[in-house]
Amino acid sequence: MNSAFSSSSSSNGRYRFIKGSQLDPLEIIHPEMDIQESNLVGEVPNTINELLAMQESDSTSAIPEKPDKDNKYTANVKKIFEMMHELDTSASEDHQIATALVRHLENYHDKIVDELQEDVDASHSQIASWAVDADRLMRCRILLESVSIE
Repeated sequence: MNSAFSSSSSSNGRYRFIKGSQLDPLEIIHPEMDIQESNLVGEVPNTINELLAMQESDSTSAIPEKPDKDNKYTANVKKIFEMMHELDTSASEDHQIATALVRHLENYHDKIVDELQEDVDASHSQIASWAVDADRLMRCRILLESVSIE
């Protein structure tokens, strides 16, 4: 019989460890769950109001701010965004614009896939990568076209 699976008075097949020390599996509560014995950082609130007060006092400076997307846009894209904000377009027109942009990207990817297939030096992984992206754009376009604006 394997000693790891043998039954003895100290081990009956169940096991628990805390900080590398074996614990009695017949204990009613695991020491990590016992609030009095645990090393908690800070206080444990007893009421909802105490919890809310703790949450309000926590500083949110630990949460990093998302980077400003405008820094990544080219001058042409910024001009287009400005023009879009100036235009008074309807939801239907916005839908047409979005669909046309996705279709344009899809066609670009399809063209690249065709060119790579004709290129003898192109790797299969490169062709597959562009083809997968073309397929994703096609599915995006189909989903976008299925959106009912009216």
